[in-house]
Amino acid sequence: MKVTDALDGALSTLLSKPAGVLPAYFVGYGAGTVARTIPLIGLFLAYLLLLAQGRLEPVEEALAAADLEALDEATEDPAAADPDALPADALSEALAGLVTPGVVAIVGLSIVLGIAVWIVVGAAFHAGQIHTVYAALLGREPVESGVSGAIADAKPFVGLRILEYGLYLLVTLVYGLVVFVAGAVYTADPGIGLAVAAGAALLAPVWLLSLLLIAAVFVFAPQAVVVDGVGTVGGLKRGAGFIRRRPGAFAVYVALAIGIWLATSGATALLTLVGVQNVVSLVTLLLVTPFLHLVKTGIYAEGDRIEARPLLSGEGPGVRARLRNGWSTSMGSLRSFTFSGTGLSLTGASLLLFGLGTVGGYLMVGEFAVETGDIGDPADVFGAFPVGTFVMIAANNWLVAVGQTFAGLALGIPTAVNLLFNGAIVGIVAGISADLFVVAALVVPHAILEVPALAVSGALGLHLGRVAWRRARGRADDAALAEELRLAFWVLVGLALVFVLASFVEAFLTPRIASWLL
Repeated sequence: MKVTDALDGALSTLLSKPAGVLPAYFVGYGAGTVARTIPLIGLFLAYLLLLAQGRLEPVEEALAAADLEALDEATEDPAAADPDALPADALSEALAGLVTPGVVAIVGLSIVLGIAVWIVVGAAFHAGQIHTVYAALLGREPVESGVSGAIADAKPFVGLRILEYGLYLLVTLVYGLVVFVAGAVYTADPGIGLAVAAGAALLAPVWLLSLLLIAAVFVFAPQAVVVDGVGTVGGLKRGAGFIRRRPGAFAVYVALAIGIWLATSGATALLTLVGVQNVVSLVTLLLVTPFLHLVKTGIYAEGDRIEARPLLSGEGPGVRARLRNGWSTSMGSLRSFTFSGTGLSLTGASLLLFGLGTVGGYLMVGEFAVETGDIGDPADVFGAFPVGTFVMIAANNWLVAVGQTFAGLALGIPTAVNLLFNGAIVGIVAGISADLFVVAALVVPHAILEVPALAVSGALGLHLGRVAWRRARGRADDAALAEELRLAFWVLVGLALVFVLASFVEAFLTPRIASWLL
């Protein structure tokens, strides 16, 4: 396909079939949540080990001996700081006692396993994404194709990812070894070592060029696996062959990808200044990544297999009709799932997990509760007109819900851990304050909306875990799993409104309510 046709087809497909394309990218976003679950479990196991060994007691004693009032006064007048306010030696010794071989082994192993899971799960989800966009371009059912493709081509995509990252690592290790040897030679004999070090420095462009060549070879390999139905090695060969056959199309795609990357990087830098950089994550999830995949797949799928659909052809319903249909579908899906027997029971289970995490976090730090003191006027916390805070909170909470929901495909375990973890954060915040009324005034107004919304997304994740388990045991087919993914997508679209309302309350109303109460 011509590059111009691929661009037109990509944009028109994304705009005309968002509910067919985007669920695969919501699933892909959940891969990060799945991977983070293992280090979180590792940290919890390390905490239990330290608790069983009694190594947390010295830390508790050192913190209990600290004069918090004197430390607070020292922040206002450092010259009047009391050196005995904080038992630094005892605290340092107690903290050093937390770094035991067992803790290092548990945390280190959990991090390694988390990276391995991210590679494997992310590769499988990527296979589903490419199958989804290819099916959408062909006019087939995208979501079910994505489910079937993720299962069928998980191994080739895992192979591609391992091979690509392995080559990056190998080239970097070789260059690092050269630099290390150059440094050792220079230390032993500065005269000879200077020439060796200069040679190592001249090899830096070669190292960078090697990384770029590796990246280039893998650009179209995923598309080759899906479109041509080949394995890892075949995907590499055909992807590289496509570059040799159509270097112009490859160059245009790379220029487009680099241009979009530069634009998103610049937007991130600018939006960071006003604290709403999360918007870029939203745009990347909803538009940039699926658009680039659609373009790349359209370019690779040559011949008449894909029919370009002009964006401005006027075919299909208009924008207003699509928005009305989307609104109706999302609200209907949210309502039907939330108030179904499954939705109510799993939402209750999510609230229970969140509550257990809250109690656990509170008990962990309850002994270190400190007086809140003068918190000033809460109405001034976010400023007079906190639009940036409102946008940041809304985007962050919705993205958390997306990850929490679709990570549930891993048998619901990441969803449960995420609920416990978020609950623990709330419990820790409440536990370190001796004045629970202050905490309640600053949390409850927006939590009335936010926590139930998170619980519903958690219920969705647990539900997807159950469906995935049934699919793994052969009691459900790909079509059934695809139907649940579509439902989850529309429920999350509906929950976006709830999170927006909760964030509006948190940014604009909670500080004023707290100011009135306190």
